[in-house]
Amino acid sequence: MNRFADADDPATGPFDTGTLVDTGRYPIDRTRSDAYRDAVRQARAGLEQQSCAMLRQFIRGEALEQMRAEAVLLEPGAVHVETEYNPYFDDVPDDLPSDHPRRRVSRRTNGMVRGDKFERAGAIWALFKNPHMLQLVADCLGIAELHTYRDPFGCMNVNVQAEGSEFAWHFDNNDFTVSVILQKPEDGGIFEYVPGLRTPRDPGYDEVKKVLDGDSDAVCHLDLQPGDLQLFKGRYALHRVTAPTGPTNRLSLLLGYVEDREKMASPTFSRNLWGEVHPLQETAQRAR
Repeated sequence: MNRFADADDPATGPFDTGTLVDTGRYPIDRTRSDAYRDAVRQARAGLEQQSCAMLRQFIRGEALEQMRAEAVLLEPGAVHVETEYNPYFDDVPDDLPSDHPRRRVSRRTNGMVRGDKFERAGAIWALFKNPHMLQLVADCLGIAELHTYRDPFGCMNVNVQAEGSEFAWHFDNNDFTVSVILQKPEDGGIFEYVPGLRTPRDPGYDEVKKVLDGDSDAVCHLDLQPGDLQLFKGRYALHRVTAPTGPTNRLSLLLGYVEDREKMASPTFSRNLWGEVHPLQETAQRAR
C-alpha cells in the first residue's frame, strides 16, 4: 500500500485517549489534575538534568498489542538505507588524526516504516493524532505551541532494528524525539546516552573520544520496555542503540512533533532517506 496521504489526515478508528493510554497513571485527559502536573514536573526535571524523560507503562496493554501487530504487519515494507556517518553527522575531514571523533565513521543499517503506510483507522495513527498526547508532549518540553508533523513520510515512523544492526554513537540534528518501544529483541537493543557532552560552543571532542573508546563512566543505560514513552533531547547528548540479538526485531515508534506547522522534509533529504520525493515536499520547497 502506498497512499501518498496528507499527514493532516485525522484518526478515524475507535481508539480514544482512555483506550490508548493508562489514564489512571497518566491522566493526560485531565491536565489540571495533580497526577498530570506531577508527571509533567518529573518529565521536565528528567529532560533538564539528564536530557531524557521516561513514562513507564504509558500505553495500555491492549493498545500496545494492537500497535505492535500493526508495526509487524508493515515491517516487511520498511525502507532500508545503509549509511556511514560520524557522531556529528557532518563531513569527515582529512586534516585530523585518524582517532579524532570526526574521523570515526560508523554504519547505520536500520529500516524505517514511512508515515504514509499507517492505516488512519489504526491505534498507532490514533496515538499520533490524539490532542491530549500533543498537549502532554508540549507541556513536558515547555513549548507553548506544538503541532503534529505534516510531512507525509516523516510524520511518524517505526524504526526496525534487526539482529546485528547498530545505530552507533551520534548527536541528533533535531531538538527532541518522542518514541514508544513496541517490541524488544531477545537481547541487546539497549538505549545508551551521555547527557550534556557538547554545547553550542564546545563540540566536546575529548569526552566524545572517551565514549567512542569505551573509556567513559558517564554512559547511562536505559532498558526501555514495550509501552514506555520516552522524550529525549539528543542535540547535545551523545547516544546510541546497541545491536539487537535474536530473531525478534526491535521496533520503536517515532512520533513527529514540530513548532513550525509548515515544516516539511526537503526533497533531497527525502530522496536520500526514502528513495523518493512526495509532491507535498516539492510544493513546500517551492514555497520556501
